[in-house]
Amino acid sequence: MTPLRLKPNYISPIWSGDRIARARGIVYDKGTPPGESFDVTAHRDLVNTVEGGPYDGIRLDELIDTHHEELLGQGLPDDDGIIQVVTMDARESLSVQVHPDEAYAQAHENDHEKTESWYILAADPGATLIAGSTTNDRDALRAAAADDTVGNLFGRHVSVSEGDFILIPAGTMHALGAGIFAVEIGSLGFKTYRICDWGRGRELHVKQGFDLIDTSLRPEPRHLGAFDPNGPDQVQLGVTHELFEAEVVDVHGEFAGELLDRYQILTCVWGDAQVSTPEGGTTDLKFTESLLIPASAGSYTVRGTCRVIRSYRP
Repeated sequence: MTPLRLKPNYISPIWSGDRIARARGIVYDKGTPPGESFDVTAHRDLVNTVEGGPYDGIRLDELIDTHHEELLGQGLPDDDGIIQVVTMDARESLSVQVHPDEAYAQAHENDHEKTESWYILAADPGATLIAGSTTNDRDALRAAAADDTVGNLFGRHVSVSEGDFILIPAGTMHALGAGIFAVEIGSLGFKTYRICDWGRGRELHVKQGFDLIDTSLRPEPRHLGAFDPNGPDQVQLGVTHELFEAEVVDVHGEFAGELLDRYQILTCVWGDAQVSTPEGGTTDLKFTESLLIPASAGSYTVRGTCRVIRSYRP
């Protein structure tokens, strides 16, 4: 099976910026830029379809069902989907959220755990994200959530810049902040519980959020630095979790990758790349785009002056 290019699914949340549109040359209706692009997902709510090649137009979840081992590789359960990749541009801060772990998601949502991570493509000066709470006082947090002030009063704001990578485990109070352009790498789950929306009036999910919130979780980013076009070839660990891992690969010419009987997802986060496999020809991979490399491809080569994230199941 050759590498799969997937058709992104775009939405325009209330907080959307226009950097996705500018990066990809998308024309949109005035005032409604596509602030969120679901680039790789097999989740039922926004599943991608294959774009081009022999499987053109087929839903990714259907392709997993019919070519499970060829696509995903060895040792993954039948209901295992694909690591999700979402590009996000926040003109305004996202809601303060909590995501469920596997047990809660299965029991209450017929869904899977949502643990995620963010790689920072760009950040305005002074931009911050929320990663955890500044207090362990659940009563104070609950009272602040009741009047939509928990983000201002107790959000643990972390400054970020290009090249930072942060893991947000399920149960973490978090929010992507205004002025941040990011790629989200995460597990199969989809469910979000808002506990603060900055007064914008959308539905909150305070009960569910407080069923799950773990105030001891206060993640810190890895500061990998911006890509240096004149720097060394290198592979740096981005984030690691039992459901996914992501490495940041700097390429100045050519990088050879092995699949080891599991699929990988390549996401270009600086420059443009070309990706080839032994039997699949060559595919262009431009800034912010992702490509799914099936397990059966065996190996791949990335060429260019670029930085790519390779995401995989450990």
